[in-house]
Amino acid sequence: MTNMLSGVGSAVMFWYSGYDPIWIGTFFATFTMPFFLMVLAGALGLSRTSKNLPVIQLINLAAVAFVAYSLFGRSGPSTTAEYASIGLALYGALSMQWYIHIFSNYKRTPSKAIVKGQALPELPLHRLDQTPVSSSEFTGDKTLLVFFRANWCPFCMNQLKDVKAQADRLGANGVQVKFISNQGFENSAKLAKDMDLPTHFEILQDEDLRAAKALGIEDMGGAPSGMPGYPNDTVMATVIALDEQGNVIFGDETDNYRRRPHPDTFLGVFETPSNVTAIAAE
Repeated sequence: MTNMLSGVGSAVMFWYSGYDPIWIGTFFATFTMPFFLMVLAGALGLSRTSKNLPVIQLINLAAVAFVAYSLFGRSGPSTTAEYASIGLALYGALSMQWYIHIFSNYKRTPSKAIVKGQALPELPLHRLDQTPVSSSEFTGDKTLLVFFRANWCPFCMNQLKDVKAQADRLGANGVQVKFISNQGFENSAKLAKDMDLPTHFEILQDEDLRAAKALGIEDMGGAPSGMPGYPNDTVMATVIALDEQGNVIFGDETDNYRRRPHPDTFLGVFETPSNVTAIAAE
């Protein structure tokens, strides 16, 4: 949010200063990250990225270098506006590095509850009509569990769309798909309406993250600020595949919320479960 406001402020200052080019650099240094998150990720349908976003970083750092070089040509900053421009540009660079190397990474340890060949602990969940349902009721069907953060996360939304795109393949193999979050019944009901899910897909509510905590995949305080109507706590993105007996045949516990497994990574376990070893996305 602060980067977005800084970018908007830079655009205003570009006009107010009589089109001083340093503000172009400040704009690209600060607005790169929110533009990537709020526009590009959604417009391009990104559900996975490279780990360090080299192109985004290059744009960001080139913009900072442009501001610094421009001010150096003027023998350094001498006005309040010039000091503000280099300060905001440096802030944009630092926040970009924070986002890539700290915010994006969960630093999670592998869950002791998600073990190939073993059943999951009991997961208390609710359907959108607020009736309770337990994970033990999934037994008898092959089941795909996709724990996602919330509607506000473009990478989550695109991941769910990726899975939905494989609906025919999943249905042909008798797989029931459960999209799970703690974002609230109203937000999930809106998502269900927007996605128009097939009958073998279902969105479930994880009240108070009880299921996530049973698996050790909760992300307390993990929601970004400025998301009214959503809880502050969320879940670390996780994909789990279960066989008809309820045993784990695949588990992906990504350590970076921007790096989700492609559906091809796990769909095969439902087709030839005896010949496929569960793997996690790098």
